[in-house]
Amino acid sequence: MTTERFGTREEVIRWIKEVGIDNKVIVIISCSDTETGKRGRSNKIIFDCDKGGKHKISDSGTQSASKKCGCPFKIRSTPAKDGSGWKIDVKCGLHNHGLPDRLEGHSFIGRLTTDEKQHVADLAKRHVAPRNILLSLQDKFPENVTRITQVYKHKSVIEKEIRGPRSEIQHLFKLIEDAGYVYWSRKQDDSEVVREIFWAHPDSVKLLNIFPIVLVMDSTYKTNKYRQPLFEIVGMTSTELTFAVGFAYMESEQTQNFCSVLEKLKELFVKKDMCPQVILTDRDLALMKAIEVMFPNSINLLCRFHINKNVGAKCKQHVVNDLQKTIDTLWMEVVWASDEVEYGQRLHQLEQACVDYSGFINYVKDTWLTPHRHRFVGAWINRVLHLGNTTTKRVESAHWKLKQMLGNSIGDMVKCWEAMNNNLRLQ
Repeated sequence: MTTERFGTREEVIRWIKEVGIDNKVIVIISCSDTETGKRGRSNKIIFDCDKGGKHKISDSGTQSASKKCGCPFKIRSTPAKDGSGWKIDVKCGLHNHGLPDRLEGHSFIGRLTTDEKQHVADLAKRHVAPRNILLSLQDKFPENVTRITQVYKHKSVIEKEIRGPRSEIQHLFKLIEDAGYVYWSRKQDDSEVVREIFWAHPDSVKLLNIFPIVLVMDSTYKTNKYRQPLFEIVGMTSTELTFAVGFAYMESEQTQNFCSVLEKLKELFVKKDMCPQVILTDRDLALMKAIEVMFPNSINLLCRFHINKNVGAKCKQHVVNDLQKTIDTLWMEVVWASDEVEYGQRLHQLEQACVDYSGFINYVKDTWLTPHRHRFVGAWINRVLHLGNTTTKRVESAHWKLKQMLGNSIGDMVKCWEAMNNNLRLQ
């Protein structure tokens, strides 16, 4: 209770909320009215505890979790009759719940002010990560107790305002068009459902036609809420820099989806008979089949790193610990064999060492050597101009760089791809 008088409505609101916070209570306005001359209208403000009232039950009859517990705390503020200002009357100063030790993290107290919202917006435009935005807020506004959830929420509000009435996919197409990208999409028959989207920056198209020798392809995941894989294609310049060729979102990783994307990639070449000499991928059978169909004259090599990793894991399953290192060494000698004669000799040595481990040697031969040795064994790939690219490291590095720059918004995605084309060095 206080006998103090306040000159304006805003002053009394600010004072009550500040006193509440000092006492670990979040006070909210439950009712506010302004005198207009009409019957029943008068100047008044009713304040409650944020846990006052009861949570409404939904139409389905279920009641979700709520912090409301019917707290009876209530304060009424009205202008004094003598004109001295707004007075405060405590109708009930009791709470039916315990008070927290601190209010940090509370949804109400953590709300962003106008200045803080502008600060978040400015940093978000510069692709600053939410965790760094939060640190910047705490440095600039020491009294701020906002949690990172509030930062994400405000970023979402900003994105919705920018997007307007457009759907996310419509907004993506608009941004791609505004940025001057070459793009294409395929829709489901007789519907507006998009199956694939492929796009490439104009500078990427130029680089592709200048340096078409080696392309590296792979998919990365967890880049969108629809859980669609992001298929990424990168190339290499004469100075061993990596550049992004194109990107594609696909509904699934089936051969027909890959064929649709690779067909559009093929159209980026200025000369109709031009194609990459080497395409490096993982052992994705659907992608490998699509490459065979769309680029029959290209050599499809497989990533040695992932092959060796899979063989090493299988070795641990089938081979006793004492022999694992020896067999790993023999396997590497097979992979690095410089000619077919040496390959035969190294393979024979591996078979002799694995005479008691038929499960392992059968896996190595049936899964890798018999069908794919010409795609990763030195005796065959050394005949191909792969410019030292024997792993998908370049595209994996591009994935990492992309995700480091990528925010949750579609606008961030387009700006991120532009930045990647402006800064070719990804490794």
